[in-house]
Amino acid sequence: MINYIKGYYVLIVEGIDTEKYLNFICKNKVSIYNVKRIDKTKVEFSVSRGDLKKIKNMYRGNKFEVKIKQKTGIPFLAKRIYKYKTMVFSAVVSLLLLLLTTQFVTDIYIDCPEGIDKKVLQDELEECGLKPGVFKKTIDRKIIRDHIMQEIDEVAYLSINVKGTNVFVTVTKKDDENTQTSNSNYCNIIASKNGIIEKVIARSGEAVVQVGDIVKKGDLLIQGANTSAMPQVWATTFYESVQKKPYIETINKKTGKSKNVYTITFYDKEYEIKRNIKYNDYVIENKTKEIKIGNYTFPVKIIVSTFYEVTKKEVEADVDKLKEELKQKALKDLYYMMPASAKMGDVNYQHKVSKNMLEYIVTVQASEDISKVYSLSKQEINKIIQENSKSEDGEPVPSNPQKRPINDIKNEYEQDQDKKDSETKNNQ
Repeated sequence: MINYIKGYYVLIVEGIDTEKYLNFICKNKVSIYNVKRIDKTKVEFSVSRGDLKKIKNMYRGNKFEVKIKQKTGIPFLAKRIYKYKTMVFSAVVSLLLLLLTTQFVTDIYIDCPEGIDKKVLQDELEECGLKPGVFKKTIDRKIIRDHIMQEIDEVAYLSINVKGTNVFVTVTKKDDENTQTSNSNYCNIIASKNGIIEKVIARSGEAVVQVGDIVKKGDLLIQGANTSAMPQVWATTFYESVQKKPYIETINKKTGKSKNVYTITFYDKEYEIKRNIKYNDYVIENKTKEIKIGNYTFPVKIIVSTFYEVTKKEVEADVDKLKEELKQKALKDLYYMMPASAKMGDVNYQHKVSKNMLEYIVTVQASEDISKVYSLSKQEINKIIQENSKSEDGEPVPSNPQKRPINDIKNEYEQDQDKKDSETKNNQ
């Protein structure tokens, strides 16, 4: 270990009777170690860095050949580092930058349940300082959690986990009994889309619309329905698809000239290296290059925007072929829009030309079931059950088989018992 700190040489001596040369070195008070014979004429040994000059003086006028095989130790390592100091400095700076970038947040992932606006939650988190580019040590979970729970009433709890350069936010929603839906069969039927009522099949509940009524999406159709006997509401609906395409197309033809513009992004900041683009007409193609080491992606991106010079040329298309193309495209679009259970009716085709643009319109009249189940809250279900348990005059319906008040049954029983007692006394 001491020799490694001071530095030493590994030498090879070649010649006849190399042992005599080694004895000669030792007599001149030069310390050698790790002596090893390679073959009959070669011997390998180690000598300290300070004794090399003495061996060189002894070598002069001698018949033996001495070669330096290896330089080992901290002094030689430091000399090599100094020789490549620019490369070593760049490596150290890169390592420091890598360690620095890992201390900042690059991405935020939000797990938000249904009923809580994710955009509103993200804005509130940014207001508290939780956003990409923030220093991880400055994230105060308690302050952020208290702020979110105070600003958004639906949030019961908020957990924030920092893993590497990513932040995972998990939201737990409050269990509100007033808005919680029940597993009861009771529900309302609302319109799933706009239409004109054709037929109402109210197997359960009370219909609030009639044939010929015009309804909008979300309107109430049947109140207090039961899922065990689902109602159906058929209506006339309309679907429209509009397809546009210019019949005079402009084609861009590249001339072969191009220039690159580089933009460096660091988190949400952009730094553009500007260049003077003197092309009258051009198209732009962007390529994004990311810096990665394994699974880690640095928050630095380089966007290369290539500007290609083009010449424009106008080409007029065949109008009839273009109409047929837009017609087929519109019909295909309508097939995707209409549900499989809908019955297609009249189909209307229209087209019009505006400047160099051809517009094709296809309108379809269909007949379909527009009923949609709307789940009720516990309060609404209890209200329906109470209304159903009332008689026509508004009094509660008794629970006994003959639907008679409990007090009447009790009085009649007492009267029968008195009558039996009096008959018994008379017989005696």
